[in-house]
Amino acid sequence: MNREEYLPKEKAVYKAVIELFEEGADINNLTVAEITGRAGIGKGTAYEYFSGKEEMIAKAFFYNGEIFCNQLYEGVSKEKTLYDKVNFVLLEMENQVAIMGCIFRLLHMLSENSLVSRWIRELLKQKELSEEVPVAGLIRKILYDELGDREMPSEENMTYLVCSIYSRVFCYGMMLKAEIYKKEEQRERVRRLTSRGICREVEEIFTLG
Repeated sequence: MNREEYLPKEKAVYKAVIELFEEGADINNLTVAEITGRAGIGKGTAYEYFSGKEEMIAKAFFYNGEIFCNQLYEGVSKEKTLYDKVNFVLLEMENQVAIMGCIFRLLHMLSENSLVSRWIRELLKQKELSEEVPVAGLIRKILYDELGDREMPSEENMTYLVCSIYSRVFCYGMMLKAEIYKKEEQRERVRRLTSRGICREVEEIFTLG
């Protein structure tokens, strides 16, 4: 996962957007004044870095996802087995509900036809989905670590595996919202099944090459 350098005023804007989102603000109706007021900078200053609120919002969600995934990878790196790594990611998803809400909002915006969603799609093109978009980048990095000295699978198989794990993780996150999974024993059971399923598929694809 590439670490992009962010200027302090850019980070202030990103932090402001996320705080407003977590407080229940309607992302599509946010104003530049609301964002810059929370960020503690002038509107004129903000326009030195961004073309408008749509770019601010889109980049804020990407930034938040990137920070979360970098933190996740630091924790994952301390785990020894793939099962433990996957389990760690799923547990952190449970513990970081607010951040996961931001990531799911980012994914949801991809299906919209707003100016914000167009900015997000443009960012996806710039960052190349399989390599730099935070969640996909995290999955790919974990897979590279797991591969070790074994032969690299074909790009088609690797891309399939990243997408498959991505969808499993996304579904697990959506499941956390269901009332039936509010109790730890239910979450633990599904977390175990999800981790085992991912491990089996990874081994199968790595064996196929």
